[in-house]
Amino acid sequence: MRLSPPTLPEPTVHPLSPYSQPETATLRWSYLAFALSLGFALFISYVRPPLSGYFTTDEQFIADSGVFMLYGATPRCLDWPGIPMVLVFYVLAIGQCGLNLLAAATSGPLTAVDAFGIVDKTVYTYLTDRVPLLVAGRTVQLLLVFGLLFWCIQLIYKSQVALLPRVMRFPLVVLLCLSFDVLAGAPVVRPEGLAYALFAVASLLVLVGNFREGSWRLPVIVLGVMALMISQRLLFVFTFPFLLGGLLLQMGFSLRRAVGTLALLLLCTLLAMPFLFTDSFVVLKAFLGGMLQKVNGAPQPTYFNWTYIRDSVLGTPTVWQAALIVIGSVAFWRFYPKRGVAALLLGNLLFLTVTIFHASKIYHTHTLPIRCLTLFPLLYGLYWLYRATNRIWVMYGLLAIYVMANAYEGWDMVRASFISNPMWDVVTYLKTLPDSKRVLIDPIFDNVAPRSQKTLARELSNIQDMTLTQVKYKRQLGGKVEGDVPIAMVATLSEDERLAVLQRQVLARYTPAGRFPDSFVYTDYPGFVNYFIDKASAMADFDKGQYDYLVTYEALPNRQPVRIFWTEAYWPAFFLYQSPALARQ
Repeated sequence: MRLSPPTLPEPTVHPLSPYSQPETATLRWSYLAFALSLGFALFISYVRPPLSGYFTTDEQFIADSGVFMLYGATPRCLDWPGIPMVLVFYVLAIGQCGLNLLAAATSGPLTAVDAFGIVDKTVYTYLTDRVPLLVAGRTVQLLLVFGLLFWCIQLIYKSQVALLPRVMRFPLVVLLCLSFDVLAGAPVVRPEGLAYALFAVASLLVLVGNFREGSWRLPVIVLGVMALMISQRLLFVFTFPFLLGGLLLQMGFSLRRAVGTLALLLLCTLLAMPFLFTDSFVVLKAFLGGMLQKVNGAPQPTYFNWTYIRDSVLGTPTVWQAALIVIGSVAFWRFYPKRGVAALLLGNLLFLTVTIFHASKIYHTHTLPIRCLTLFPLLYGLYWLYRATNRIWVMYGLLAIYVMANAYEGWDMVRASFISNPMWDVVTYLKTLPDSKRVLIDPIFDNVAPRSQKTLARELSNIQDMTLTQVKYKRQLGGKVEGDVPIAMVATLSEDERLAVLQRQVLARYTPAGRFPDSFVYTDYPGFVNYFIDKASAMADFDKGQYDYLVTYEALPNRQPVRIFWTEAYWPAFFLYQSPALARQ
């Protein structure tokens, strides 16, 4: 027999407080918070969109992966893995190809060769200007993210008072909809915005869902959302101690239910991540290899990565929330009626904090699961202050400070997209040079610089050169491989090469002759990409006149640049140098 959780008593509410009025009053305020969040996302996505050509490397990898699924290529981004958005771009690419086929069919009959040629030309158009498809993908992601957040509001207001007192509902909506991760993550096609929204749904279902004894309807929904969440951002698998453990406790733990739940989770995961069937080793390599590199990528003198903590945590306008999280963790343990679930959430939060801040290489996106798990301690921290003071304005005041701090930090991150990046001015200039010019370019231009037919042919040959590829794999594996790398390992490590080959084959087929300079990418780490050349030797050859121009963000000593590309202090300047030997002619 299952016992109902005890009803949590609420403090006395002032007659003028919104909580003294019907539930519909706070629901309206919740919809207003939702509308503010959506309005901000729409503003920076469409009313004042990022400048033409703006997109992040992550966006490009996800979009490219979706488009080139048309060619049967394994997605490039399986280490996050972003599969829902990859499939969105795949569908968008199919739709664009379909529209182009219909347009061509109105002019006359099409053969099979003609139809496949239209697919090629559609992809070529995308490679020369990725922005239209990226904007379409951003639109779909906005719909998905805010659709899930709207679902969260419904879950919050339909929850049992014993599990979520009414006084906590509007603050929880504000915490969910006006957090940094919504304000900075949703408008761009990164894995984070959608993963955040999926976690919000899954965690609310676990914490405040109405689990009926013997019914599998709600558990199946939770497991499906969890599978989509990790398929969008694989790092969220580390929130499973709370989500999966909490689900089992809410269902009423038994060995039979545990086995059935794990089997259903495996099934949902396989359905949400089809590449586990087709590219098991690729997914394993991408995730585990990436994790090992980030955790042990460089030696550090202390257990925690204090460089990241000092620069990216302590220096932010939201650092004060740490104190509220500590208070809220105690309050969550004290007031949430199901101690087992509370222990799982708090233990999971502690585990992730200790392990992630130990990693030698941390990006802001790696801490997203931690920030997601802190939403409920933050909520209970506000609730504890309310109960301690019996003043609703205390909770509201701190909630307003939370919103302003997160809005400021979110705006500080997205405002960079409104500043003209001189990189695109460099790309525009390079397009004016003829194919007779040989140009050395920084790796930052690798995915955006125009390429001549000569460049494409050379890079295509280098990418397909198995001798260079074997050397690269041995270098990546620390030189610990004797003889040739096994074929199975080559197949596992080759999704980058396959995508690069397909892209260059399409570009080489349709790039006009005589267009664009012959570009060479130099780097300090030439062994990780077959067509990269060593920076030191490239600079020496540049001085000898083997290249006509050099594009770099490093100001060379005792050299006068031909041109400086610069807009605002946020972005580095790029310098265009002419070969000394060429200048003397």
